[in-house]
Amino acid sequence: MKKINKNGSFYHPIFWLFTYIFIHFIVRIFLSQTLQVDDAEQIDYAQNILLGYPIPQPPMYSWLSWIMFQIFGTGLLALTLLKYTIISLTFWFTWLVSGQLFQHIQTRYIATFSYLLMPSFAWHMHQGFTHTILLGFGIILSLHALLSIKNNPSAKNYIYLGLSLGIGLMAKYSFLLFMIPVLGSALSITSFRKPLIDQKILLSIGVFILVIGPHAYWLTQHYQEIFLSIDQKLKVTSDNLLIDRIKSVGQFTGAAIAFVVPFSLIFIINSWRKIFNIDKQASKDDASKLLNRFFLIILGSVALLAIFVSMPHFKVRWFHPLMMIFPLWMLARIERKTPLPKSIMRWFAVSTIIFTILILSIRIVQVTIGPELGKYGRLNRPIIETFDKLPASTIEDSIIKTEDGFIGSHLLSHYQKHNIIIESRNFRKKHYKESTQCLWLWDDDTPYTVPKINKTIKQGELVTYVAEFKYTLFYALSSKSECR
Repeated sequence: MKKINKNGSFYHPIFWLFTYIFIHFIVRIFLSQTLQVDDAEQIDYAQNILLGYPIPQPPMYSWLSWIMFQIFGTGLLALTLLKYTIISLTFWFTWLVSGQLFQHIQTRYIATFSYLLMPSFAWHMHQGFTHTILLGFGIILSLHALLSIKNNPSAKNYIYLGLSLGIGLMAKYSFLLFMIPVLGSALSITSFRKPLIDQKILLSIGVFILVIGPHAYWLTQHYQEIFLSIDQKLKVTSDNLLIDRIKSVGQFTGAAIAFVVPFSLIFIINSWRKIFNIDKQASKDDASKLLNRFFLIILGSVALLAIFVSMPHFKVRWFHPLMMIFPLWMLARIERKTPLPKSIMRWFAVSTIIFTILILSIRIVQVTIGPELGKYGRLNRPIIETFDKLPASTIEDSIIKTEDGFIGSHLLSHYQKHNIIIESRNFRKKHYKESTQCLWLWDDDTPYTVPKINKTIKQGELVTYVAEFKYTLFYALSSKSECR
């Protein structure tokens, strides 16, 4: 394997990826203090460490959010640091995995940067996603552990495998769609099967159970509401109408293509001859066999699922467990004894730079001049700015109450010393005795009606304009007893 340029870390791809991540981090922190939906959800639920939460997701991301809140305080900074730390680790382990798969540094470069040419990473991961980001890390971590145990079946690597699989499953239940096919593929290959059936695999199983055990116990008592929530999210049906089957196949196909474009398009244009002219020697490599069989299982499973189960609203990001390692598979098909030509490297470099600048520009425009162009999105809602307009007399000594969970998350972030009541759930109860009045808040962007208050001491509204768009925050003061 060729070494990275001797001139130092400046030429290392991780340096540029970390620079890329830092820029996006700064953009998120300074352009808008308004939370995305997933971030608001974490601020709400991650106030406490629980074995499970009333959302159809495992609790690991919420646990990590809670830890960050203890260090950096509840708010956007802690959540953004967590998110981009996980993204950084995902890129780093992709670099390590590519070192196990490919012999040439050029192929490793493309493999590591490939996510910047996949919209689910290049765009969606900056839009407030939480559990999906941790899922991506769990997938690449598990693949690295599996390759490591094949190359060195030490006790440490067996523990590593169990830990990585546990992290993946505790990130998102859909990790099973990756874990089962990849382990099944590994068991079909001698070099992988031998360490996986060794008695030391009990170490992996033990660590895996330790990681998932507490939540698994909680799930036995709450599985009905969790599965119902997942079913409603997927809108799964099982009737045999032909038109539904056709639509389902179209949904799956469209989501799969959208997940890997433009990477796959650029890849095929530049490398189609190598893709279809398979190197027999390369195809004998066990790591390549693992990827080939994984995607063979995925293709068959998805085809059957699309035919027999209707999912009319299958989202692109749900393909993470199925398609995240797609670039590694494609690159494994063109890996040869000789490095990739400079022309291909230039194509990928230019395409990556253009796509990255485009995404970054859209993010900045979205928040800065979007409203001027008639585009008023969630990040444009001036919630925090309007909070700051509340008279000091209405904030002091108040319990703050709202029936809107989204507003409530911003309250938890902005007023960290106040007792907050969100949909009858009381946070920071220790401040209850110190409060003398109840402050009710709601806005014009929610379906909630004016709260029923028996006796109002004071009420009013605060208006903030963003271009021609008007945001109104309503408030009312009542006695402390009204909050109960």
